[in-house]
Amino acid sequence: MDSPVNELPLPKEPHLKPFPVFSGQRVLIWLGAVVVFLVAYNHASRGGGGLSESMGPQLFIPLIVAVFLVLFAFFYWRIRRWAAAYNEGISFFSAGDEQAATLRFEEAARRSTQGAQRAVSVAMMGQCQFAKGDAARSLELFGSAERSGKLRGSVPAMHRWMPSLIATARFAQGDLASARAWLEEGRKRDGELPPIYALLPEVALLCREGKPADAVAALDARPGEADALVGRDARRLKLLRAFALDALDPAIHAAAIDATLASLQPVRPGDFEVLVARWPELQAFVERRGLSRAA
Repeated sequence: MDSPVNELPLPKEPHLKPFPVFSGQRVLIWLGAVVVFLVAYNHASRGGGGLSESMGPQLFIPLIVAVFLVLFAFFYWRIRRWAAAYNEGISFFSAGDEQAATLRFEEAARRSTQGAQRAVSVAMMGQCQFAKGDAARSLELFGSAERSGKLRGSVPAMHRWMPSLIATARFAQGDLASARAWLEEGRKRDGELPPIYALLPEVALLCREGKPADAVAALDARPGEADALVGRDARRLKLLRAFALDALDPAIHAAAIDATLASLQPVRPGDFEVLVARWPELQAFVERRGLSRAA
């Protein structure tokens, strides 16, 4: 199966779409660099004649050097502006402040100077949006990062885990077939490497398909992958474990269910809405366990 990339939506905002190959600003910058190069080459090929004769070498050579330094400083300044916004977004995201992180990642997307910078910026913005419960918006942003084609060579780790993020968003929308297809795409990209971010959508699909025993087995077999999740994703995975144990036998697993639900506290508003919105059975479990007030 080929990667189902073309099915992905894109955001409407130009600064969140894949970075264009050609842009007016980029063309002007490179045109200026070419002009400077041609002038310098013309000067050198004529043995220092031409323009330098009218200006004098004591002015011409420093002028060329100054132009190159200005161009270098300009590019460096733009990269620093992008990096500052992106790193601030990472800090907010790590602290659990998805709203502030979203704003910084969007600013990073605006400041991006090339495709890979924009791709990672919108991908992280997509993770923030999904954490907040907006699966549709996150899918647009994941679509922009995926369809840019810039992650494979520049950020291979993110290229590997992107299918799992898309699968989770598709699952939240109720599109189980697409979620399964993207999980398969993720397995292809992983190859012999351990999966990243794949456990949550895999367990969710197993539970939704009525296979709670397989869901618990997957959780028990991959503790390292489960421990790598933090924040809302970690709480969602614990909720699915409790849900699967309850589906197996609520009496036999009563203690384990209670311990699992206790470990996901404190529950924050919006933690579970993205999962229960199209999943009546999980919604009923959340309400029965008194978690709906937080959700």
